[in-house]
Amino acid sequence: MPVMGATATNSLGQITLREWLIDASAALLRAGVSDAHVAAECLLMAALGYDRAQLFARLGATLPPELLPQLDGWLQRCLAREPLAYVLGEREFWSRTFVVSPAVLVPRPETEHLVEVALACFPEAARGATIRACDVGTGSGCLAATLAAEWPAAEVVATDVSAEALAVARENARRLGVAERVHFMMADGLSAFLPQSFDLVISNPPYLSETDWAHADPELAYEPRVALDGGPDGLAVIRRIVAAAPRVLRRGGWLVLEMGSSQSDAVQELARQARAQHLFVQNDLAGWPRVVAARW
Repeated sequence: MPVMGATATNSLGQITLREWLIDASAALLRAGVSDAHVAAECLLMAALGYDRAQLFARLGATLPPELLPQLDGWLQRCLAREPLAYVLGEREFWSRTFVVSPAVLVPRPETEHLVEVALACFPEAARGATIRACDVGTGSGCLAATLAAEWPAAEVVATDVSAEALAVARENARRLGVAERVHFMMADGLSAFLPQSFDLVISNPPYLSETDWAHADPELAYEPRVALDGGPDGLAVIRRIVAAAPRVLRRGGWLVLEMGSSQSDAVQELARQARAQHLFVQNDLAGWPRVVAARW
């Protein structure tokens, strides 16, 4: 049946793809879902197995009635503000598709800036130079697997405190064909590693503050809090990583961290206190400071 009576059918009980898309978009918009039309398109493409070009070439076609129950269930979950990535079980990151589940943070476009900065810090790695990297709090493995895919000779250690998250990350590394060069371990931070173990430490750490939580979108309630909660000021985990990085990095190594848009000054000061030799900040597409890179 159509969702909450929102999707109209004709006298024969049929509905076109365009009609479903319009009605679903309107329902999602009323529920407060951001990018409601895009979300509706994604649901329809997933159900039909179409890409966007195929969908728009067939908008006048009748929606197969056997797909309505599945679409109805998916749409209901989105109306309850469950993240679209959890509904569909996957998310695109750096032009690759990653499996996701509620055990891992949904990969976000802002986090692609971490990859961008890491690639810029080690241009020789794309040409086959050996790089040893550590992804702290790997979650879905999107950073670890992407770097291994971009750098043919890289060895990446990916850590997390969640066994469920590590299982998802392993599957993503397998799907991308980099499982032999990404090594997973359950660990909290960098304390388990010997001095001078890595050329790169990269992380999208928890950085939401108590104030951020008070104003968070409903979708965040579905994501693992351990991957988001940075303590009262949002910097609890970042402090630990910055303090530990100089010990585990080799000479000339880089720490590349995602941060909240209001945390740039504080994170840079932490890196200076840890005697970083070089610092720079990368803004996201909205113009907010999003990534800090520090070199020792």
